[in-house]
Amino acid sequence: MTAGPGVARRRRRRRAGLAVVAVAVLATTGVVGFTRWSVKGRSDVPKAPSAPATAEVVKTDLVDRITVTGKVGYGPGRPVTSARPGTLTWLPEPGAVIDRGRPLYAVDAKPVIVLFGRTPAYRDLAEGAEGPDVRILRENLAALGYRTTDKAGTFGASTTAALKRWQKALRVEQTGRIALGDVAVMPAAVRVATVSAQLGAPAAGEVLTVGGTERLVTVELEEAQRGHATVGAKVRIETAESRDTPGTIRAITAKSADDKSGGKTTKYDVTVAPDDPRANLAEGGSVDVGFDGEKHSGVLVVPVEALLAPREGGYALEVLEGASRRLIPVELGLFADGKVEVSGGGLAAGMRVVSAS
Repeated sequence: MTAGPGVARRRRRRRAGLAVVAVAVLATTGVVGFTRWSVKGRSDVPKAPSAPATAEVVKTDLVDRITVTGKVGYGPGRPVTSARPGTLTWLPEPGAVIDRGRPLYAVDAKPVIVLFGRTPAYRDLAEGAEGPDVRILRENLAALGYRTTDKAGTFGASTTAALKRWQKALRVEQTGRIALGDVAVMPAAVRVATVSAQLGAPAAGEVLTVGGTERLVTVELEEAQRGHATVGAKVRIETAESRDTPGTIRAITAKSADDKSGGKTTKYDVTVAPDDPRANLAEGGSVDVGFDGEKHSGVLVVPVEALLAPREGGYALEVLEGASRRLIPVELGLFADGKVEVSGGGLAAGMRVVSAS
């Protein structure tokens, strides 16, 4: 039976479509084959092995150092409490420097005068008294130009006369005696840190706080850092010009602080004095202070990244010897500045070891 013209046309279109599909498949197969060949060709190119990072085993001194940011000021202030009853009639400005023989504040228009010494005023002083506070009074009178000839440590007629001359110069009543609260004994000249009292208020309790006149750095250390600080030890202060200037630890004061868990911990305020009083330390500014802790001299040292931890346990170094390598088991010592002290049989300065860095 002869197919009609419509059926013939449909058969020709189907054969043409199959041919197109076949060409497309062949073309795709060719592309895939080329791609695989190309990838295989690239993977067959040998890569030169990269040289391992290495480090030298060095014999040196290793010091456990820490650097902590501190605040420039005049050290922690200490409170001054009035021992004289009455009304406050004069108060100094914060920042004022009060020297020997100068008023610190005034009560009922009568100045409270600064004297230098280590024993605080604790009683009235008059002729016949003896003791360390009498010695302090006579030493200060002499320093102010009012010398006495009494026996050492005694308050005699000569001290009474010298005291009256000084009281006249101060324009206060010439009693020839010192009442408790007339003087404030300080170790040296002081700088007024804060003034807590108000003019016209009763002279009772804390009036102001004072500190030294020397520019100092105060650093707060955590309890774990306490071993790095010792009174009298040297530290390094980085100044505004990014230069290190030596300093000395003057004092260490413990204080209680809240920790992150809500409990209590101990922190330490470390007071540091620059050895050069001309060092450029801006008041209120921040500086970095470096503290030296434990020190091991003449030890073998490598970067921490050079350490290996074998499956057998312990630590080892991979030593390069020409084109070969071998492991040397090592014992660890002090860690500091990204380095570690190592020791082990066959290990020597100058060897090169593989490092991860």
